[in-house]
Amino acid sequence: MNQTKHPQSDRPWHLDNRGFVQRAGLALLVIALPLDSAAQTELEETVVVASRVPTPLSQVGVSVDVIDREALTLLGYRDLASLLNIQTGISVTRDGGFGKAAAIRMRGEEGYRTRVLLDGIDLSDPSSPQISPRIEHLLTEGIDRVEILRGPQGLMYGADAGGIIALTSRQVSDGLLADLSLEGGENQFRQMGINLAGGNAWLQGALSYTDLSTDGYNARPSDQSPADADGYENQTFHGNLRVVISDQWQLQLSSHHIDAENDYDGCFNATDFSASNLCTDDFEQTNHRVAVHWETSQFSSNLSFEDSSSERIFATEGLSTFTPTSEQQEISWLSSYQGELGRVVLGVDFQEQAYDDAFSQRSRDNTGIYGELHSALFLGSATAGVRHDDNDDFGQHTSWRLSTIQYLTQSGRPLLLRAAIGTGFRAPSLYEVGYNEGPFGYPPASSKPLYEEQSLGWELGLQWGEEQQVVSATWFDQRIDNEIVFDLANYSGYLQTDDRVTSRGLELAARTRFAEHWSVVANATWNETDTSNGAQRAYRPELSGALSIQWQNHLIQSSLTLHGQFDSVDVTNVPMPDTHQVDWTFMTDLGRGLVVNARVENLTNQLAPRIRDYAVQGRAAYVGLRYSI
Repeated sequence: MNQTKHPQSDRPWHLDNRGFVQRAGLALLVIALPLDSAAQTELEETVVVASRVPTPLSQVGVSVDVIDREALTLLGYRDLASLLNIQTGISVTRDGGFGKAAAIRMRGEEGYRTRVLLDGIDLSDPSSPQISPRIEHLLTEGIDRVEILRGPQGLMYGADAGGIIALTSRQVSDGLLADLSLEGGENQFRQMGINLAGGNAWLQGALSYTDLSTDGYNARPSDQSPADADGYENQTFHGNLRVVISDQWQLQLSSHHIDAENDYDGCFNATDFSASNLCTDDFEQTNHRVAVHWETSQFSSNLSFEDSSSERIFATEGLSTFTPTSEQQEISWLSSYQGELGRVVLGVDFQEQAYDDAFSQRSRDNTGIYGELHSALFLGSATAGVRHDDNDDFGQHTSWRLSTIQYLTQSGRPLLLRAAIGTGFRAPSLYEVGYNEGPFGYPPASSKPLYEEQSLGWELGLQWGEEQQVVSATWFDQRIDNEIVFDLANYSGYLQTDDRVTSRGLELAARTRFAEHWSVVANATWNETDTSNGAQRAYRPELSGALSIQWQNHLIQSSLTLHGQFDSVDVTNVPMPDTHQVDWTFMTDLGRGLVVNARVENLTNQLAPRIRDYAVQGRAAYVGLRYSI
């Protein structure tokens, strides 16, 4: 492994690894101290992401973070990638500004190992190389809640060592909500959002429409022919409807559509394969989901059908070069029973995927059967789950997960322990298989079959406090065997390593509310990642963290957020410069439903790149308003 380090003068706020962890831990402990002794009583929070059925957070033995609408509004980020970049255990890299290819790395794992759901809709794109969600096209407008399940705990969804991000759109069960938002700023940034939601005892629904565009900036400084700005446009629509047929029966409908156009640099001409910087990537994805839900005091059952399609058009200088399309259909049945001894969850998924890029057409089915038992145990509760997948191409595989939460003390500020261990697998994607067998694949990739990746991971965490005063520390360790990687040496296609890649680390998080109007939210992550030959994995910072200082009353809200990433390397194992960024938001309520907001991203104008040869956005200011009725 290359041990070369940047001189300390190149690090705006450098700390050595040991010093960073020690000081971060001390800072988080101080933050969590009860600066305000007034107790606040809140309803117990319930999450869905851990077991696919509503579960009190106090009974969840795996790491779950929740971002509610209040926090989303206060932080002010307009795209999901920027919001996730300041969360515990997550780092995000992007090839430029809005709309540029982004990768979420949760606990050091690749972004395609993370599944993203919106109102139960799987937003994965089978036309992408590893069936990853196109996170760069997901906006926060119209989102009411974000649940993040970290680590190899996505058993119930069939995911492997990457976790789950579950989004919930705005919904109103009674009355009417309507708002219009407008914002403009740097690089001719413009966004308009329209949200409508309403309902009564038997019918509830919501509609959200967002139109975002920006002229962008030149994302690759090395590309000077021409040195043009790389713009972006995005129109997103989402709707949901719930019909309450009776006390036990409900019908649920959801629809989501994204139409995005992105300019980027670094493609090849369709006629002579010469390099060009006049490149476009048009992306369109449509998802529909219909579900019938039945529930009594002890039983619940949900039968759903989901249909998804996506189309991508890559063009160079106006001429199309690559046009992959995909389809995915899934029928799912999920049922749970709550008895005196605990809760039992059972489910079945029937999924079919199809991929077509004009060079190869492939399709396959996958059937997943899963179950989970949740029961009281000792001073808390425990869950045991198993999932069996039968894949057309790669046969059968069984995954499992064990987790527990134990209250070591319950008086005053409780001290609790969370622990989990689980396995997973990922079948090679249709794109990976098709590429190796297509006209662009050649030995050694084309002559070697691909097998499924397998993963194993565990975590152990302590949490002290609750409500608005809490601090936590979680140790995690996970590995992946038979990792599939693209051959960057010979560009022959996708190869499989014979060894394993690993990721281990420590997550620290804290939040506190004090002096009536002040809040502080902070996290720090130390993450050590190794390839099969012992080198550090590319673009995984060993150290990352965020600190958000927030102030709010009934008229004004403001936040100042500092976040940074340290000790990262590029794909050739050359160290990257350390990065940090300061973001500021301000909102004031003028009354009669009108709110004015201002925000500045990268307040200190730090320009250190996060990916080699890709520029970051400099200081950028925005102003907007929202009118609600």
